[in-house]
Amino acid sequence: MESLLRSLSQFNAELMLAALVLLVIVLYISVRNHLALKRQKAKWDKLLDGASGSNLENLLMDTLRENQALNDRLDASERKLSEVEKHGEKSKRHIGLVRYDAFEEVGGNQSFALAVYDDNGDGVVVNSIIGRTDCRVYAKPLVGGRSDRNLSEEERKAIEEALNRSKSAVS
Repeated sequence: MESLLRSLSQFNAELMLAALVLLVIVLYISVRNHLALKRQKAKWDKLLDGASGSNLENLLMDTLRENQALNDRLDASERKLSEVEKHGEKSKRHIGLVRYDAFEEVGGNQSFALAVYDDNGDGVVVNSIIGRTDCRVYAKPLVGGRSDRNLSEEERKAIEEALNRSKSAVS
């Protein structure tokens, strides 16, 4: 043991310098780790802000439950939207109206042709002819935008107007 101490005493200055360098390295690593830990703690505090003392597991479970509830509501909304879109295709929403004078002695564009149909072109054309002493109303079915009955010029214009309005509403 004594010989070991004599051997070490010869390198006393070098050992002290090495110990000092080692101490500075350990101190540097320790300060760096302390700062990293402080930054990490700040992140955790920010993450858990407003958690009102509950633990992280409860916070995560609550978040997962809320997320599932939102997903369920989203799925229900998508199903309802799909139903509304299906009903929208069948709704009579394309409308064209043409007013005209059926007879020269009756002015004021009192007569009219009204076309109403859905996205498939299924619906009806109603033509109301107003005279001085009478009024006549005709209804003709539309299938695919066409009628198996003869259409007047005003009825064709009403169908065309409804088609043009629906195209301009889409664009």
